[in-house]
Amino acid sequence: MNRNPKEKLARIEIRVTPKEKDKIKRLAEKCNLSISEYMAQRALGYEPITILPDVFFDFYNKLCQLDNTVGFTPETENKLISLIDEIHSELLLPRKEDMRKWRPPDSGLSKTD
Repeated sequence: MNRNPKEKLARIEIRVTPKEKDKIKRLAEKCNLSISEYMAQRALGYEPITILPDVFFDFYNKLCQLDNTVGFTPETENKLISLIDEIHSELLLPRKEDMRKWRPPDSGLSKTD
């Protein structure tokens, strides 16, 4: 979520229990985000990504280096590149949630009533 640093920010306040606040704080820390940024991403439909341990990035970099240095067949190289792309998009890029699950139910009687 890129923001214009010159843009004035608005304030939203919420009330939570101390236990809820601690849980939100822990979740934000796992994503290396402030509580405000974590809550904004969640409210806007993003699933913040938990920061992965350095060992993952070492593994990911070694896969990329392997692809660049070893003479693979074109088929094997394509499979490795697909794997690297899949790892990158699944584990490193934020993705939007399906916001339809947050849609309030239709008002009135259900069709089974």
